[in-house]
Amino acid sequence: MTTLAERVGDLSRRLQYAAEDDTVRIEAAVVAAATTATRRRPSALPPAVRSHPPERVALARARTLEAYLDVRRELVAGSLSTPEVALRLGVSAAAVTKRRAAGRLVSFRHRGDWRYPAWQFDEGVPLAGVIEAWRALPHHAEDLRRVRWFVLPSQQLGGRSPVDALRAGDTAAVVEAAGYVGSR
Repeated sequence: MTTLAERVGDLSRRLQYAAEDDTVRIEAAVVAAATTATRRRPSALPPAVRSHPPERVALARARTLEAYLDVRRELVAGSLSTPEVALRLGVSAAAVTKRRAAGRLVSFRHRGDWRYPAWQFDEGVPLAGVIEAWRALPHHAEDLRRVRWFVLPSQQLGGRSPVDALRAGDTAAVVEAAGYVGSR
């Protein structure tokens, strides 16, 4: 079994892949998990209330953070920089920035730079329906979660990912599914 100290050390090394704005949040969570692991069960807690050993709670938090970093790394690996998008679209980097600012490209921040998921492009042009679906997703959700939604299987789309459904021409179904996210 991996010790808490080993997990915290591993997370610290992996933080180099996290966006700067997330780094502080993740470090704080790791420190909180490590601190929690050193606490004892409060004596005032009734015996009927089950509590997990602090180290188990800390390990669970560490695993959650590891999963978040894995997802982030996967999404960054499948994304393009502004110059790469400019090359793909045959426009200048400034034009890409204008399109992003106008909400005409799906993007997320990573280490202070904008990243653009590669799946939103088809043969050098934006995939039809992507922006409509992006706008239908809840605005309060973190951009990374909204980006990830496009690549996960959806029950509303018969087990297909929204990207696959868009490529099949099912724009209306994807936009409807996006509107459903967070509504229950």
